[in-house]
Formats: sequence, structure tokens, C-alpha cells
Amino acid sequence: MGLLDGKVAMVTAAGGNIAGATARLFAAEGARVACLDIAGEDVAKTAADIEEVGGKAIAIPCDVSDEDAVKDAIAETVSTFGTITTLFNAAAFSEARHRLADMPVEMWRAVIDVNLTGMFIVCKYTIPEMQKAGGGSIINVSSIYGKVAARERPAYCSSKGGVRMMTKSIAVDYAEDNIRCNAILPGPIEGPRMLARNPSIAAVVERHGTRLHMKRLGRSSEIAQTALFLASDESSFTSGADMAVDAGYTAF
Repeated sequence: MGLLDGKVAMVTAAGGNIAGATARLFAAEGARVACLDIAGEDVAKTAADIEEVGGKAIAIPCDVSDEDAVKDAIAETVSTFGTITTLFNAAAFSEARHRLADMPVEMWRAVIDVNLTGMFIVCKYTIPEMQKAGGGSIINVSSIYGKVAARERPAYCSSKGGVRMMTKSIAVDYAEDNIRCNAILPGPIEGPRMLARNPSIAAVVERHGTRLHMKRLGRSSEIAQTALFLASDESSFTSGADMAVDAGYTAF
């Protein structure tokens, strides 16, 4: 028996490091998984990996900032699996480094459009399916930078702070529908995106200095395990929470 037997999960950004690990774990624990990502080849690989080991998954290319694309993805998920009980909402985009006064308005809008508005759109059209199902669990991926500021990333920090508060709003408004909503705040996680901005993992550890108390980066599996708890009935009284998975990065 898996922790998610009988559940249907939709996972955005499932072609990526964190959401890909989460989609695979959800499937291993018994969920049927709709894998969404704007990167078609990457999300197809995630779904194929799940199917290869006996899980149930479909891959759906989807831009979460496109309202019609999201509605179509949800319709395909429901058509294939019958319902949606679980949402792992993780699509994100990060700007090039700027202080706020130097940032082009177009760049600000691009970040907010994916990181906050995209999450809103996915939640907006998933919630009615969860109401039909008699409840569900929404897990929105925020960031430590939704709680503490990073230098020269005003749009990213603002968007991730917005995700935290949207999460709490959903938790309050939909508790009577048996829908729980929680946010995960990952600390620095080892993976390809981290190396896209830094010359090495060692350089990342050094840059974060004394805030990185364990002197290592987190692993995508550590985020996935937290998501599994929040997706499962083991967390039935947990809603509106900020789950920091950061080795104490935001503890002071």
C-alpha cells in the first residue's frame, strides 16, 4: 500500500529537477500522475520513467501562464484519470540580476506572469475538480526568497512572497471544501538550474556562507519527501503552512 493510493496528482514543471523527483515519488507511492511542463521533451522523459517502472503517468506540454493551455491540461487529466485530488504547483522563472530601479518592466511582468499568475491560474481551474472529488491537497512551491530577500532579484522575491500569501488565502477559503493548501519553501537545492547561475556547487555553498548551516545544498528528493507528506492523508490537519526545507536558512 502506498501513501497516495487512489489519488490523482497533477505536477507542474515536472520536467525539472524538483518537480520531476516529486512526480516520480508520487507515482511510486500509488498516485496516477499528470506531468505538465513547457519543455515537452523533458516532461515526456519524466512520464516515461514513471511508466517504465510500472506507474501510471501522462505527459502534457503546458505553459502555466496560458489560461487556455491550463484548462486543456486539466481537462486531459480528468479525461484520462477521472479526477484531480493532488496538485504540486512548481513552475517558476527567474530574472537576470537587477536592482529594482534598473529592471525592465517587461522582465518584471514575465517573472510575475509565470511564478504568481501561473500558479493562480493552475489553482483556479484545479480547485473545482477537487471540490467535485470531495477534497484535495494543493502544494505550492514558494522559496526561501519568499521569506527573506536575495540581492538583485526583486521580481523573484516578490513573486514567491505572493505565492505564500495566495497559499494561505486558499487554505482559509476552501477549508470547508476539505481542500488543504500548503507552501514549500526550498532552500538552495543542488541541480542544473543552480549550476546555470554558478560555476560550481562548491561556489554556491561558499556564496551562501553562514546561512547554509549544514554546509551542503539540499537534494530534490528532500523536497519530494516533504511534498509526499503534504499530499498524503498523514497531513490531514496541516493547511496554510509554510514548510521551509532549508536546513535552518530562514531560522533567523
